[in-house]
Amino acid sequence: MAMRACINPLSKLLMRSNSILTSKVNPSTYILNPTQDSTQFSKSQLVNHGELEDGVIPEALKYSLPFYQDTLSNGLRVASEPSNVPLVTLTLQIKAGVRNESFQMNGIGHFLKKLRARGTEKRSRSQLAADLENIGAAFNINTGKEMTTFQIEVQPKDLAKAIDILADVSLSSKFNKNFIEEQREASLAGLRDTRDVRKFILENIHYTAFRDHMIGQPIRGNQISVGNITQEGIKDYVDAHYIAPRMILVATGSVNHEEFRGLAEKHFGNVKNNGRDIIGDDKPVFTGSQVQIRDDDVDMSHAGIFYLAPSWNSEDYFAFQILQRLMGDYRPARDSIINHPHLQYNYLHKWFGEIEDFGEHDSYYIPYSDTGLFGHYASTLDLSGFFAPHACLKATRKATNYVMEAEKYRARNRYYNDLLNNNDLFSQGKEIADQLYYAKRRIPRSEVAKRVSVADARYLEKVYTNWLWDCELALAFYGPIFTQVRLYGTYRGYTNDSNQV
Repeated sequence: MAMRACINPLSKLLMRSNSILTSKVNPSTYILNPTQDSTQFSKSQLVNHGELEDGVIPEALKYSLPFYQDTLSNGLRVASEPSNVPLVTLTLQIKAGVRNESFQMNGIGHFLKKLRARGTEKRSRSQLAADLENIGAAFNINTGKEMTTFQIEVQPKDLAKAIDILADVSLSSKFNKNFIEEQREASLAGLRDTRDVRKFILENIHYTAFRDHMIGQPIRGNQISVGNITQEGIKDYVDAHYIAPRMILVATGSVNHEEFRGLAEKHFGNVKNNGRDIIGDDKPVFTGSQVQIRDDDVDMSHAGIFYLAPSWNSEDYFAFQILQRLMGDYRPARDSIINHPHLQYNYLHKWFGEIEDFGEHDSYYIPYSDTGLFGHYASTLDLSGFFAPHACLKATRKATNYVMEAEKYRARNRYYNDLLNNNDLFSQGKEIADQLYYAKRRIPRSEVAKRVSVADARYLEKVYTNWLWDCELALAFYGPIFTQVRLYGTYRGYTNDSNQV
């Protein structure tokens, strides 16, 4: 069967020719022509890219996989990106997250995720598990602040069975009351579990940054809201949000688009295309503030230091993707062995290397449809907990004033290799679904690489100054934090006092 690629007719109007694309041009104005970008790249080209000139990308990233997109009669979008990987992954993404819940039933999306694992209207729990096992499927459901994502990975011959299971699990809306009560007990017990400290810190960052908006509320809810969840409330939530225009179905791997589209029409073609009014679409307001939870029995001191950042569709989106790679991640057992702290190109890693008993560090850029967060998670032993936030703040402040050429090249090359090494079909499907929702199109890797290549150090400094200079902070601390009590004013000073750096 012939395969069809749906190309945005406006793309021609938005194109810039390569001859006039330089580092002085805002990267957000550059869009590649999809009709010239359909050949799969060669993995043999994965090399140390060195210091490529502005506007020049690695040869391997000049090619992208073929991409196909259609819209079913009810408004549900289906897309596929075939490759020679001997598996196929289905990703169903629904625009339904914490921000669309109510304070009274906060956590209902996560509650529903757990319920679905207990069986559907057609399949009991044991039958569901048996059906997944019989086709050797990997299955995952994830709930977030804006999206709920279902993913299933199978062999190509089991595509029809996989899409039948996916439709059954995702569209089921009637649940046994006994199962609801069992899950309520399990959810209430889960609220007391703080073993995943990194997730705990990120939840507290969202809460203190967006405290007056549902996007700041915890994904798992709270003791009161979980107690309010009812069978009727679950059905109302599903009927409102699980409608065709709010769904995107993506297939990646060894898949034929026409076959996939036919199966999508069969199993999802009857999904209704309208529902009641949705809440949560108002823009969150960032509040500079902090959360401190002291527990001297915790072995490490954990800190989150975050700033307001661009949204998904901001022209500064890719500059912040580069910033995340500039800051990177730090593990003493790995990084301090490679280089002495004073020999690090990365200032942040240099300062971390000077801190005794340092645990680990990761930088995060978390964009949403209308806002975003950028920041750091770091852990140390209690007595050194005071120094980690200072190092994060100094490094972020420095980026508003001076981005070293060596750091720029290192961040670019890390981004290029991330693009070339994206072989995980689960993450690839999620990436496509996110792009189709936020950007309304698939963004080829070649275009991402081009946007990154034209962002020179001076451009990056201007972007970071605009967002990270003289601004409020969202801070979260947990553990033995007796050295960090009531220091918001001190930390805030790092955003605008050059004497601190």
